[in-house]
Amino acid sequence: MKMDERAQFLELSSRKKIYKEIEKAPGIHFRELQRRTKLAIGSLQYHLEVLQKRHLIKAMKKGKFTRFFPVYGEHSEDEKTTLSLLREESVRRIVLYLIQRRATNKQLAKKLGLAPSTVSFHMQKLIEAGLVKKKRTGKKTYFFLENKQQAKALIIGYKKSFLDELVDSFVEMWEAI
Repeated sequence: MKMDERAQFLELSSRKKIYKEIEKAPGIHFRELQRRTKLAIGSLQYHLEVLQKRHLIKAMKKGKFTRFFPVYGEHSEDEKTTLSLLREESVRRIVLYLIQRRATNKQLAKKLGLAPSTVSFHMQKLIEAGLVKKKRTGKKTYFFLENKQQAKALIIGYKKSFLDELVDSFVEMWEAI
């Protein structure tokens, strides 16, 4: 689609609003998009379908969520997967912790105030996605981020889209360095 056609197609205010939210928050899921745009569910579904048919956005199904990304963007499949996972608050908290240090399941659970089973559930997703690796040292298994730089860059780059005080504190810390 040419830029003129794209701009013309996005002249409709509700469609433009949806597209702009997806650009600001790649990997956003339906309900969050609905909350941010304040559009009726049926209207949002219709416009999302139209945007997909016109190849302006792409829907990615991961687990129980469908997440939306702009087609015209610089995100690799790995980055899309990372952004999708970072949209989950507990996963984001785990990743923010692992950017700073490696940790065991027990350490993560205690530090983040999550049940060990919840941490295990999220760690499995992160391992399957290739974001986290585990290494056994003695009797303990430690988790660490495979690509800290990518995670940092995505968190910093999309800070405003996470609406999270923890992310704000993290970004302030890294920008001060």
